Amino acid sequence: MRERVGERGRGGSALWWAALQQVGGVGAGRALRLARIFGSAEAALAAPEAELIARGRLTPVQAAGIKHVAGSLEAVRRALAKWRRCGIHAVAMGEAGYPDSLLDLRTPPPLLYIKGELRRDDSRAVAIVGTREPTPGAELVAAHLARGLAERGFTIVSGLARGIDTAGHNGALESHRGRTIAVLGSGLLRIYPPENAALAERIGTRGCALAEVAPDTEVDRRLLLARDRLQAALSRAVLVIQAHPECGSVVTARHAARCGRLLLGVPWDEPPFREGWQRLAKMGAQPVDLTTDLDELAAAIDASRPRHTQRPLL
Repeated sequence: MRERVGERGRGGSALWWAALQQVGGVGAGRALRLARIFGSAEAALAAPEAELIARGRLTPVQAAGIKHVAGSLEAVRRALAKWRRCGIHAVAMGEAGYPDSLLDLRTPPPLLYIKGELRRDDSRAVAIVGTREPTPGAELVAAHLARGLAERGFTIVSGLARGIDTAGHNGALESHRGRTIAVLGSGLLRIYPPENAALAERIGTRGCALAEVAPDTEVDRRLLLARDRLQAALSRAVLVIQAHPECGSVVTARHAARCGRLLLGVPWDEPPFREGWQRLAKMGAQPVDLTTDLDELAAAIDASRPRHTQRPLL
């Protein structure tokens, strides 16, 4: 059964979260804390500046920013309507279509922007991630595993980055009915890298692209790091194909471990990827390669159960 995404995202709670999102210095964690303190995002927007400073522990500039946005809700409503005309729907935490798996995060995104279709059965997902500068052999491995898992009904999650991410998305799309989800570190109208814009469009017809920031937000390193946690939480397993020790994919692996997801990795002998694999192995990653029986791998992923080790703020 397909889940209707954004049905209630036309206003209501999506509006309040989108408004808070426009305030400088109020990210997901602070927005969630304000909603917890005042009872809801709407109540936080309505709170007096003095209360926002005293109880919400905001700076005077942040509190003034909230009051400014609270007085400009019609502009936020128009922005949401404009993005809907571009095929982008906003879905808030607690609404139909919001992935329950994200609630395993310590700081789940209060609002998601989605282009394409997110289905209930996309919860049977595997994240395939790795370096932006892989060896040719690693790209082949990524595409092979993505295609094989997609053929077995898994949705492939990745970050639309160059290298392994691109190979994983393309591998999933090579499967006749393969589905894939792109998690962006930018807004959905600011595709990064730009050469993957056509790939993002294809993904929108065979899955979806999603982001936790407003669609016109430019990419930056902070957002790229933040999206790593979403890739891990959306998936039952995280498979790292090739990564050096400081690669963002190792960050995704850490989030997978914290969320109790199954962690998998492809061992590599060449430095620096050998060191990256060693770091993953210390986290408990199980080895996978081209000789791995994909039916057995699929069964192991299906048998894994998240441990729900983190507690969300709401």
